Amino acid sequence: MAAGKEELSSRLQTVASLIPESKVIVDVGSDHGKLGAWCLLSGRCQSLIATDIHEAPAKRTADYLRLCGLAEKSSVLCTDGLSGVEINENTTVVIAGMGGLEIRKILSEYLEQHNGVPSGITFVLQPQRSFYELRTFLSENCLSIREEAIALERGHFYVVLKVEPENEEVHLSDAELLLGPYILKQKPTHFEEYMDHQHKLLEKQALGDSRCAAVLDQWEDLL
Repeated sequence: MAAGKEELSSRLQTVASLIPESKVIVDVGSDHGKLGAWCLLSGRCQSLIATDIHEAPAKRTADYLRLCGLAEKSSVLCTDGLSGVEINENTTVVIAGMGGLEIRKILSEYLEQHNGVPSGITFVLQPQRSFYELRTFLSENCLSIREEAIALERGHFYVVLKVEPENEEVHLSDAELLLGPYILKQKPTHFEEYMDHQHKLLEKQALGDSRCAAVLDQWEDLL
């Protein structure tokens, strides 16, 4: 199979499904470069900026993109998060496979440096954990969740968020912050299995967290 033509994993397929057509895609923590290559080869973007904080993954991404014949349409930076990355209108920033607190840190630093997010920017985020904290940060910083999707890969659930700037702070309930406003509203693929999984987690967390206990009390209404 030709380089760049490999099937994306279920997780990355779900991430890709929420990426809109964009002039530029910035893939933060690109690791191996497969998602970025897919975006270029599928016409989802015209050019790609891939970043990684470590030299080895950055080199791996650059080598893979070169093997795919995409070197002229891409650039790879060894940098921390979005540091040194110029983001203009019609750009989608993808941050996938990191903890929610790490994603929050990257976005917080970007907001501080640029005094907010300009219009025409989309973020596609796939946190591994700390969903409540990340969704809280987004809502408090006028970043609105527009869509959410669930991936199931090797027995693990992954949640993907599509986020765009809003003119004002977004207010979400504890249930929405924990479980996802659009997951609850749209009930996407894997909804029932995901909710069963989350119910078991919340039962454990409720012993020391009143927010989780309160959400469990309204569980039947959420379904």
